[in-house]
Amino acid sequence: MVSAIVFDLDGVIIESQFSWERLHQYFDADEEKRKENMQKYFSNEIDYGQWIREDVSLWKRNGTFPHMSEIEKALKDFVFIDGVKECIKILNSNKFELFIVSAGIDLMAQKAGKILGIENIWANGFQCDEEGYLTGGDVWRVDLLRKDIVVKEIMQKYHYKKNDILSVGDSKYDIPMFNFSGLSIAFDPKDEEVKKEADVVILERNLLRIIDYVDL
Repeated sequence: MVSAIVFDLDGVIIESQFSWERLHQYFDADEEKRKENMQKYFSNEIDYGQWIREDVSLWKRNGTFPHMSEIEKALKDFVFIDGVKECIKILNSNKFELFIVSAGIDLMAQKAGKILGIENIWANGFQCDEEGYLTGGDVWRVDLLRKDIVVKEIMQKYHYKKNDILSVGDSKYDIPMFNFSGLSIAFDPKDEEVKKEADVVILERNLLRIIDYVDL
């Protein structure tokens, strides 16, 4: 019986403009270098932490990393997917443990979680100096291709078994966490791979539809 639900963030809880993409646009990062960094990651030349550091280096202005306040400004506005607030309210009232696992930025995940009442957040962040400026260092918690690692950490920390966990994602990058979940839902799926691997596919862009698959 499901007692814990793990959500991806972008495209599941909030409208899917990936937080990294928003930051790159805000800081006008070099498009060719971004593509080069991405290619290095997907060809296993660098790990996810190095990819973060390489991308953050593209945000420098006159040789200086941005202040954390600029990161907050770039990420301040987002829109919840239809039905999210109602869905999470129902799940919380029925005592499910809720988690957000995202390869995006922790500031956005934490803000969304605070509004919704989801306390358990796994997402990536930045190292800053005493004055609040980014140092170029990463706080790497979630690998884009290895969300299964986080789900296994959750299982160990909270003593869950596979069948205790329902996971909700929208892309092929969520398949690894599906593999460690008793039930997996592809919500408004973005690719054929995730549709193929999920136990349930929901095409309607309203998160309340997942309530049909949990025992309240």
